Amino acid sequence: MKIKSWFQRLFQNWPVKVLCFAVALLLLVFHDITRLEERFLTVPLEVRLSANLVPASTYPQQLRLRLRGESEQVFRIVEDDLRAVIDLRDFSREGVYRVPVDLERRGAAAEPGTLEISVEPESLEITLEEKAIKSVEVVASTSGFVPTGYSLERTIMTPSAVEIQGPRSRIEGVEQIRTEDVDLSSRREDFTERIRLVSPDPLIAFRGGEIVELRGIVEERVVLETFDPVDIVVSGLDQRFSLDGELPSGSIRVQVRQIDLEGLAPGELELSVDASAVSAPGTIRLPLRPVVPPGFVVLRYEPTSLQLNVTAAP
Repeated sequence: MKIKSWFQRLFQNWPVKVLCFAVALLLLVFHDITRLEERFLTVPLEVRLSANLVPASTYPQQLRLRLRGESEQVFRIVEDDLRAVIDLRDFSREGVYRVPVDLERRGAAAEPGTLEISVEPESLEITLEEKAIKSVEVVASTSGFVPTGYSLERTIMTPSAVEIQGPRSRIEGVEQIRTEDVDLSSRREDFTERIRLVSPDPLIAFRGGEIVELRGIVEERVVLETFDPVDIVVSGLDQRFSLDGELPSGSIRVQVRQIDLEGLAPGELELSVDASAVSAPGTIRLPLRPVVPPGFVVLRYEPTSLQLNVTAAP
């Protein structure tokens, strides 16, 4: 009788009791849910490869993780506590493969708790090709021009060639590697600069590092120039005498820095004859002397002498 009475009381108003139980269960679940926090984190993707195969298709360098768990644990996790990995070491042939993304937990992420972690995307499709290695020439990339009056005579690259590695199909067409741009606009003397190599393809890597040294040899530009006609000027002639007839013109060929040539003013070059030795009227031949600004080297001039017809001044 007692057992029967107990069952009667248990199932008395059972719809109400079931409803109360369901509400209590929902409240418990809701309480647990409200204690959970959600956070997103971006981590680098680590690709583990065999010795002979490398990716021949691009893939994301970082992946997005969704963390859900108790607030204290979720917000203590740092990037170094989680590692996203795809392991390709078991593949030995070229082809296209879909591989899952594995998550490795460390630090706070490995502690016991309610932490849930999901990764986006959960798998990646990767094309694998045979790894190729090749030696290619290094070429300097320059921008701008050295200032007027200067010239970049040559560049010396150290090393002059580098080894690159990557998927066979990407390596085959590469014959040279260029550097980052070097600005020449203010270079008036020799220079040495450490610069980076620029990869022509994100899947191609430099085996010996990506830094090279560029040495530039800058020289002042020297030009050869002929000035024709050039005035002939007579100086030192005694006031008792005068010259009969017009003076001819001459020419001067010089070697000069371009910067000095561009600053040359009209009339700064001439051929001069010293007539101070004239003591009587008549015909006399005197040597000519070139007159040029500093920095001008005279290679030749014509005429080298001049015949003067000297008369008494009126």
